Amino acid sequence: LLSSAELRLYRHQIDEAIADAISDDQALHRINVYEVLKAPRPGQLITQLLDTRLVRHNASRWESFDVSPAVLRWTRERLPNYGLAVEVLHLNQTPHHQGRHVRISRSLHQEPGEDWEQLRPLLVTFGHDGKGHPLTRRTKRSPRQRGRKRNRNCRRHALY
Repeated sequence: LLSSAELRLYRHQIDEAIADAISDDQALHRINVYEVLKAPRPGQLITQLLDTRLVRHNASRWESFDVSPAVLRWTRERLPNYGLAVEVLHLNQTPHHQGRHVRISRSLHQEPGEDWEQLRPLLVTFGHDGKGHPLTRRTKRSPRQRGRKRNRNCRRHALY
């Protein structure tokens, strides 16, 4: 039983951006992940936004996007899978740092030391096989009742 899914993309740090000392508002990219709803026609995609993220391009790291609604439609409702579309928008609107910021597919000009198998996009699914028991919260126990006994200790007692 599928419960959720996420798309993981690796994004590379842009070294030129650090060298250029770009201001904070120019150091941002928006990554949008869409579900393709109809079979693609040349130059036209009918999509639905699944997840979006605003990222700084001064660090290399994995980004995870929730694509559960699309994957659940494909598996539970048996709707056709036309794929996912990933869009990277450069918020400063200049193509100066465009290039290999987010790896979506294998590059023709692979640099030495680059390992495509380790950096390729991953669709990770989470599920429940129904064999385990669901975790339930235990009810809290009520505190012990020590009312009278506690009060008896707090008074004077005759020694003899």
